[in-house]
Amino acid sequence: MTADLIAALAYLATMSLGLTARLRSVRFGNWHHIAYAVCVATFAVAVVISPSISHIVPAAALMIMPFTRPRTSRIHELVAVLGAIGFALLII
Repeated sequence: MTADLIAALAYLATMSLGLTARLRSVRFGNWHHIAYAVCVATFAVAVVISPSISHIVPAAALMIMPFTRPRTSRIHELVAVLGAIGFALLII
């Protein structure tokens, strides 16, 4: 459970950085990508420590995210919210 919580907090931090960039119309590209890498790494550790079917939704969101374009459509935000819901269900 602790590894899942750490992964969820990393995801929340990454999502907060992206939301701040969207709302303020600024770019945190490198920082956002570093935060995303940390999020993926912590999630991978969580899956290795305690694999569960509950990891499917967050894993899908993390895998789809790099293929979406935040400036051209709202798919990036939709995938981020679905991932957040998946992480919330993971730590409940």
